Amino acid sequence: MIILDKLKRYGNSSLLYLILAGISIASVLPFVWIILSSLKPHEELYSKSLTFFPKSYTLVNYTTMFERMVGFGYYYRNSLLVSFGTVILTLFAGSLAAYALSRFRFRGDQVVFLVFLATIMVPGEVGLIGQYELLSAYKLLNTLTGLTLSYTAFNLALTIFIMRNVFAAVPQEMLDAARVDGCSWWETFWQIMIPMGASGLAAAGTLVFLNAWNEFIFALTMNNWTDEARTLTVGIQLLQGQWQHWDYGVLFSSVMLSFLPVIVLFLLLQKTFMRGLTAGAVKG
Repeated sequence: MIILDKLKRYGNSSLLYLILAGISIASVLPFVWIILSSLKPHEELYSKSLTFFPKSYTLVNYTTMFERMVGFGYYYRNSLLVSFGTVILTLFAGSLAAYALSRFRFRGDQVVFLVFLATIMVPGEVGLIGQYELLSAYKLLNTLTGLTLSYTAFNLALTIFIMRNVFAAVPQEMLDAARVDGCSWWETFWQIMIPMGASGLAAAGTLVFLNAWNEFIFALTMNNWTDEARTLTVGIQLLQGQWQHWDYGVLFSSVMLSFLPVIVLFLLLQKTFMRGLTAGAVKG
């Protein structure tokens, strides 16, 4: 019976690992396909016999993209500025709100937190018209500032949710000791809460960066009138409009370059990102 139980557990574990491996391969396969396709020559991409690995590798698609894709430098720069600006504003405002909700007790504090939490379940596109009219009233349409503020409002609730749970895990004794030493609430926030919540900040910042970097609908609606204000997602979509047809090699190479900041950011913050997600999921 003991041997049968061990075999059963081993079989269940093996099945679970096989399922997880299948899901991982299915998730990674499209990215690998794009990377390899961006290195294929034009003739091979349009060949009747498609191959997964290139028969010959070339960088001509990347050079063609830089030569012919009008405004690519603007698009890439704008996406970086908007994404990092959104991360900075969202983490600053969200961590302050999370600090107040996790440490201060006032009438209706739970209601305020539940309201923020409820907005996570509402699609951001619901407020598209309202945000468009608001930015138009303040003359912030077709500006990086307006798009950054819009993304900040969209990602604020998620940041508050993660950071509130992270800050709640900080021992109260540390805050009491800081107060005894003469620290103000503001000094306690910067000198204790922020260093202790670094993993949560990394997790929230990574998610916010991904949301801002990949967002398309708001960028298309609010910043699609000049090259100087467009982001990379809109610029890639405009490839067809520039050439009247899809050049798949150039398309794959542009998409590949759009992955680059996300991959670098995740590799740098991978361990901290996982610790932050775990802390935000367990404590509350």
